[in-house]
Amino acid sequence: MFAVVGLILMAAGLIVPGIFFLVQRETGTRGVATVDSCDTTGTGRFERTECSGTWVVGGSLLDKGSIVVGTIQGAEDSDVGKTIDVTLSGDQAYSRDPKLPLLLIGFGLVALAFAVFIVVGYFRQRRAAVAAAGGVQAPDGGASGKWRIK
Repeated sequence: MFAVVGLILMAAGLIVPGIFFLVQRETGTRGVATVDSCDTTGTGRFERTECSGTWVVGGSLLDKGSIVVGTIQGAEDSDVGKTIDVTLSGDQAYSRDPKLPLLLIGFGLVALAFAVFIVVGYFRQRRAAVAAAGGVQAPDGGASGKWRIK
């Protein structure tokens, strides 16, 4: 049963951030940002890409808007020089690409389904063992709802 608890915790650890990222990308001020540069650090599974760029807030530059320079979460090396749709929050912009949130939610649902599969298999096996031992019988014919294994 520790495996089931671990799978459920893993599922929650994937689904909750996935939902958070989806909400983050769908709420807030929408805009467009130009990806100026991306820096990649680490290697293999520890590789991380952080991109920065510029966007305009407060309306057009002609209408007292201002240029913000900041980090664009979810942008990739291939986005450098491109203008992408973003959700703005202070000096942070979040790519509207749903790829990462949907991957997190998908893997979380797979882990949750596997946990349910294990629990269902456990109870089927237990029910089969009870039936093989002679079944379950109520001492008073079932009127009290109190059950015992023969």
